[in-house]
Amino acid sequence: MARRILYLSYFYSPDLGAGSFRNTALSQALSKKLNSDDLVDIMTTLPNRYNMENLSAEEFEQIDQIRIHRWKVPKHGNGFIRQIISFLAYRKQVLNKIGDQKYDLVFASSSKLFTAYLAYCIAKKRGLKLYVDLRDLFSENLVELIKFPILGRVVSFFVRHFFERPVMNFATHINVNSEGFLNSVTTSSSAHVSFFPNGIDDFFLGHLQDPNLANKPRIICYAGNIGEGQGLEKIIPMLANKLGSNFLFKVIGEGSTKHRLQEEVNRLGLLNVEILPPVPRYELLQYYCHAHYLFVHLNDFKSFRKVLPSKLFEYACFNIPIVAGVSGYAKDFIEEHIKDNVFVFDPCDVNSAAEYFLNSDYYLLARPNFVDRFKRTHISENMADSIIQYLPPMA
Repeated sequence: MARRILYLSYFYSPDLGAGSFRNTALSQALSKKLNSDDLVDIMTTLPNRYNMENLSAEEFEQIDQIRIHRWKVPKHGNGFIRQIISFLAYRKQVLNKIGDQKYDLVFASSSKLFTAYLAYCIAKKRGLKLYVDLRDLFSENLVELIKFPILGRVVSFFVRHFFERPVMNFATHINVNSEGFLNSVTTSSSAHVSFFPNGIDDFFLGHLQDPNLANKPRIICYAGNIGEGQGLEKIIPMLANKLGSNFLFKVIGEGSTKHRLQEEVNRLGLLNVEILPPVPRYELLQYYCHAHYLFVHLNDFKSFRKVLPSKLFEYACFNIPIVAGVSGYAKDFIEEHIKDNVFVFDPCDVNSAAEYFLNSDYYLLARPNFVDRFKRTHISENMADSIIQYLPPMA
C-alpha cells in the first residue's frame, strides 16, 4: 500500500536561505528511502524571500516520489506584518490543495512558527502523527524583537500559549537544529526529541581561498540575512570605521534592517563597506573564495544565545579564518567542533573584534574533521530515517 507524507516548508529550492537548502536536501534523502509507490507532497511557495528576477520555478514539479506544489505569495522583504499576510496566502492554498486527500504523516519545517501550527491543525483534525523540525523559538525572540517591553511580553505569552504549546504538546517528534533549544522543548513537550543540525552542502566542498588574492585590502565577507537577529548595524559600521582603508567589508544579503545598516554607513561616511544584493550560490562561492575573513554575527539578545547560525557550516568548509560575534550555544559549538582558525567575540563588542583584525597573525587552515562530520548528506539521511519510522510498515 502506498504511503503519503504531507510536507510543509514555506521555503524550498530554488529559493535562497537555510530553510530552503535544508528542506530540499532532506526531501531528496527521504525520497531515496521510500518505496517507489510512496509519495511526499511538498507544500511550499514560489521564490519570494528576496527580490531576485533570476529565481524562477514551476508551480508543480514531480521528481521521483516527491511532488512539489509551489504557490505565489506576496513578497514580504522580511517585514513582520507582510510576513503574516504572505503566510495567510500560503495557508489558504495549502488547505485548498490537500482537500480530503489521505496522508499517513504530517511533517513541518518551522522556522516560520505558523507553518508548524498549520501542520498541527491538519494533523490533529485528521488524527495523524506530527513531526516538527524546529528551527527557531519564535515566542522567546518576540520578547526582545518588539521594542516596547510590555507589549513584547504580552505578545510572546499569547504566541507561546495559543500557538507554540499546542504544537509542542501534540507533536510525536520534534527535531531541533540547535541544542540550545533542548531545554525549552523538553520542558514543554513529551515528544521524542532529536538533534539534526544544519550542515555543509556538497556544493561548497573542495573550495579554498584563491591563492592569487591580493593582500590588501583585507576583505571581510558577510553573507546572509540582514535583520534584527543579526544586528549588523550595531557592529559593522563602527568596526569598519576603526579598521580603516586597509580593510573592506562586503555585506551580501537582504532583510528588514538593511536600511539601518546603510544609514549608519552613510552617517559615518564610510568607503570601506559595500552592501550588495543577494546572489545565487555559484556567485556566493566566488565571494567566499575571494575573502580574507568570513564574518558572522548575532544580535545581543538573550534569546539568541540558544541559536546556531547556519552560516557557520558553510564558512567552516573553507580554509579561511572565521570571525564570529556570538555567545551561548553558538560559542560552545564553535569551541567544541570548529576549534581551529576561528575567533569568537561577544556580540556588538567592536573593540574586541577590531583588536583581532588589527593585531592577530593571519593564516589559512582547513578543517577536514568538521567537514566530514557535518556533511549535509549524512545529516539528511539520518533525519530521513527518523521520519520514516513514523510511517506504516512497508507492504
